[in-house]
Amino acid sequence: MNKKRKQLLDDMFGALSIMSGGNYVALYDIKDRMTRFSPGAAELFGLPGEYVPDGADEWTEHIHPEDRHVYQRAMSELISCRRLTYDLTYRAVKKDGSCGLFRFKGAVVRDDNGAPSLVGGIMINEGALDNTDPVTVLRNRNGFMNDLGAIRKLGQSCRVLLIGIDRLAELNESRGYDYGNRLLRAVGWTMRDICGRDGYIYRMDGSKFAFLTKTLSSSETVGIYSRIRRRLRDGVDIDGVRQSLNPCGASMSVSASEMTDSAVYSCLLYACSESKLKKHGNLVVFDGISSDGIDNMKIISAIHNDIIGNFEGFYLEYQPIFRLKSGRLKGVETLLRWRSEEYGEILPDRFMHIIEHDYALSELTMWITRHAMLDGLRFFEKNDDMVLGINMAAAQIEDDYFIPELMDTAQRTGFPLNRLIIELSRNCRLLDPAIVKARTSELRQNGIKFLLDDFGSGFSSIGVLKALNADYIKFDLSFVSDIENSGNDRSDLEKLSELCAARGCDVCVKGIENENMHKIIRQLPITSVQGFHYSRPIDAEAMLELLDRLQKISKETKNE
Repeated sequence: MNKKRKQLLDDMFGALSIMSGGNYVALYDIKDRMTRFSPGAAELFGLPGEYVPDGADEWTEHIHPEDRHVYQRAMSELISCRRLTYDLTYRAVKKDGSCGLFRFKGAVVRDDNGAPSLVGGIMINEGALDNTDPVTVLRNRNGFMNDLGAIRKLGQSCRVLLIGIDRLAELNESRGYDYGNRLLRAVGWTMRDICGRDGYIYRMDGSKFAFLTKTLSSSETVGIYSRIRRRLRDGVDIDGVRQSLNPCGASMSVSASEMTDSAVYSCLLYACSESKLKKHGNLVVFDGISSDGIDNMKIISAIHNDIIGNFEGFYLEYQPIFRLKSGRLKGVETLLRWRSEEYGEILPDRFMHIIEHDYALSELTMWITRHAMLDGLRFFEKNDDMVLGINMAAAQIEDDYFIPELMDTAQRTGFPLNRLIIELSRNCRLLDPAIVKARTSELRQNGIKFLLDDFGSGFSSIGVLKALNADYIKFDLSFVSDIENSGNDRSDLEKLSELCAARGCDVCVKGIENENMHKIIRQLPITSVQGFHYSRPIDAEAMLELLDRLQKISKETKNE
């Protein structure tokens, strides 16, 4: 590496280090293929030194194998100037062999001719983040996580109150981000005025704030939320004008249990969402104890650790979907399962509603997609007419990296996207309609089709159907479970089926458990069915055996 290039690398590295706020820095010289890492990063990951020849290749070996494609695709786009900035999150393996989640933010530096010269930026490790939010001068999310972890390590308990402010994005758009920042500061001051003496106030992600206390009881924490809510709804003063705000809130008692700090935060985010969407802003107290007496928080923690690790305990099953009239196999729905020695088998309805609020959701989604596509290719060898359905959380559609990662996974596995159906729950009604339309349109161009699950539940299903322009709909179980006894349910199912068919949707009904239900469904404008009457969910090997049996039956029928 010549002296001039090294000086350029060092100067830029020094500038990034000043702006990094204590985070690690990595900077790659494209021409000389030299990467400079912060000494702390070199030590943490066991790199050969601060200056690493062929550093991009060396760093690839430290990325979790299942996440390397994220880094490699981004580097290719940056070096070719198809992308000028990056904001990536992926797992990296540390020197001690453990795996951590890191966020990487940076940009391309071009030379005088406009060609890419350097690529690099900040490497954010939770343990090295600055603890102060620059807008409100409160401790930030990282400070919260550090404080929470310290309290629990000492074997102490605490209570956490998480408060979200509704409509901040709209106010930012209509009045500008400076107004939004002043609004956030006013909320922080209001909270400090009300409860600052009894604990610590934090500015969390976006428009969320947290209050952590070791001294107040559960009822006192509820009282704190009531006071904050009244004050914010009465309005905070911004430039002499009172701005009324609508908060939502969640509360949780946290002990020195096995639950990880990240899992605690995911539970709070879920409960805060419930407050906003279902409780009109009233406080939701999350205790984590299910009706069977099992501590769900411990389960969530174990699942969270498995996601960050190597997905131990996760596996997939597939439930066949049959064409109603012909009885032929139409496709399969991919179903996620998790099992542990301590808790046995835990179905997704026990944990996915919380994982959907976790930063690890993207990692789990791509693991499901990759393994389902590989299994799907095996199924297609035995049935060249079937499709594969994969459930996607509504929040995943909003992720800017979802489509590139999906395309990359399909390319790497060789999966034909025209045989993929993305199944979305009714929660997609919570997404920005413009985002839904843009993302689904882009995916449709690659042959992907969409299914709206749980159709008919909630008040927005027709609107969601129109916005999504779904190819398939699957009815909510509430329309099916009592069709043997309820004429009204049969009538409702028939009318809704006709409505969807008129819009060009294939209609699927799930939950068919016996022959009598099957006979009733055959009289309605339904195209496909699934349920225990036809097949329970089965693993990939059992699915291959079923395909062999169906193939044999088909041949025998043709011979007759």
